[in-house]
Amino acid sequence: MRTEQHHILVLGGTLEARLLAEALAREAVFSVTYALFSPTGTVQPPENCRLHLGSFGGREGLVQFIKQERVTALVSALHPHAQTMQRRMDTVLPALDIPTFRLRRRLWTAEPGDRWSEFETEDALIEDVKAQAQDAQARGRACRLFCAVGPQAMAQFLPLTAFATVYARRFDSARGQVNPAITWIDAQPHPSVAAETDLFERLGIDALVTKNSGGTRPAKLLAAARLDLPTFLLRPKAEPLGAGFDRWEDIHSALLQLPARF
Repeated sequence: MRTEQHHILVLGGTLEARLLAEALAREAVFSVTYALFSPTGTVQPPENCRLHLGSFGGREGLVQFIKQERVTALVSALHPHAQTMQRRMDTVLPALDIPTFRLRRRLWTAEPGDRWSEFETEDALIEDVKAQAQDAQARGRACRLFCAVGPQAMAQFLPLTAFATVYARRFDSARGQVNPAITWIDAQPHPSVAAETDLFERLGIDALVTKNSGGTRPAKLLAAARLDLPTFLLRPKAEPLGAGFDRWEDIHSALLQLPARF
């Protein structure tokens, strides 16, 4: 019979968070709740985990959830651009009387062959793309952008459509209906560099716009480098507070060291 000594709440949003949650759920001493603040598409819970979707109802709601559900340890493994939830976590963590862990996701860094420009704000990124697009138009060439920032974030990047043809991808057709000027591609990001390269070539893409989300370097970045495309990256607005772990496996090991509750 399974004896659950600890209830672990994992605030997720990355592949590493999901891998951690599933690894924890395989341990007989843990029950695991995996929380997603703003999921896209139909989300299946990590194996053997309970899934919590949406906001907890602000800071007090999160604290109340932790108390009511008898959460005994919290893992913040949020996406680097999950700014709202991250700010909430920064205010909640000091008030909690349970062990807390943070999984850092190292941001991507430019490598040989990359043509990167990184920006702290959407406005700065848009202005730089605009300048390059206008330069291309002065030479008689239209600008075609692939904007891989996620369908919900496209509202902040709509000014791009004023001076370029913008393509964006969504894997939930109910999301991203923000402007008919965007040409939507209903598909998930492809893990194959060859497939992403072929897509960019077929669309005649001149530049890639994306967020620096960290983790494993995705095929879209490798495809852009292969095609020698300029890549404009938005950095997270703020780094999470406090120390953290770089590997989810280390959090898994640390949680196994928690003293028994029963």
